[in-house]
Amino acid sequence: MNAPASRIARIGLDVLERSELRRLIERPWFLRFGFAPEELAHADTLGPQRRLEFLAGRFAAKEALLKALGIGFLQGVTPREICVEHTAHGAPVVHLRGRAAQLTPTSLSVSITHKENVVAAVALSLPPADGTGAGNGPPRSTESKEPDAVPPPKTTTTTAALQHSTPGEQAPETTAFLRVRIGQEEAHYGGDLVDGARILRLFGDLVTEITIRTDGDEGLLSQYSDLRFTAPVRPGDYIEARGRLVRRTRLRRVVELEAHKVLNARPGAGESAATVLQEPQLVCAATATTVVPHRRKDTATANTPTAEEI
Repeated sequence: MNAPASRIARIGLDVLERSELRRLIERPWFLRFGFAPEELAHADTLGPQRRLEFLAGRFAAKEALLKALGIGFLQGVTPREICVEHTAHGAPVVHLRGRAAQLTPTSLSVSITHKENVVAAVALSLPPADGTGAGNGPPRSTESKEPDAVPPPKTTTTTAALQHSTPGEQAPETTAFLRVRIGQEEAHYGGDLVDGARILRLFGDLVTEITIRTDGDEGLLSQYSDLRFTAPVRPGDYIEARGRLVRRTRLRRVVELEAHKVLNARPGAGESAATVLQEPQLVCAATATTVVPHRRKDTATANTPTAEEI
């Protein structure tokens, strides 16, 4: 029996040599074009060779995913609108944003592999059950939106299958989320600028929630690394902050953090004017390490110590 064309699963495959990107990744325009802020933030924590390997793998994954989505390279979607992150176990996780989010299938998986100087990626997409797939461009929207509703960031998240786990096993991500409005009382600098400590307080609350969920303890925040402030925050702005557990050892929990501006105050257009941003604007990103007491460790996860435990 032949399935309709719109119901056929798509497979995307891409292979490249790391040396193909060696010079390109030293050019800022290419980094902004090819990679999401989260990918660049993680790459900045790596040594030169590992950075090249990581970015080459992500770029191959993006090309494979575009093929699996049924569109060609640069045909309406830029590579930075496809973000490939990873779970605490190392499995790739795909985030589709902007125009790429319009092409979301029911299921999307990607796998990346490295062999010496060669990087390969394979992606698989399954179309929605109603046949409205990604094969012929963005599907028509049937969702009704109220005019005054505040839309969430245009991000679709699909978790890929684990690469190094038992077949069928899928470890859930541990995440936390906050949305706050910045008040006038929080402006401390000329131009009504809000200090970066305000965003770091949000990050601290996210890390605390994650350690409570994973360990039943608030933990003790020990350090921030890879801290970057990328855009100003002013009174009236709405900030969405997200945290994701990316590494867990015997005592330490490592959390990746991001804060985006989703609504923007516009004092120049009127005393109470504001607008909804079409694309969330990254204002801060960081990686946090927190320590939890050994006595409160979840015994369900303590059966098999690993080489990473310290």
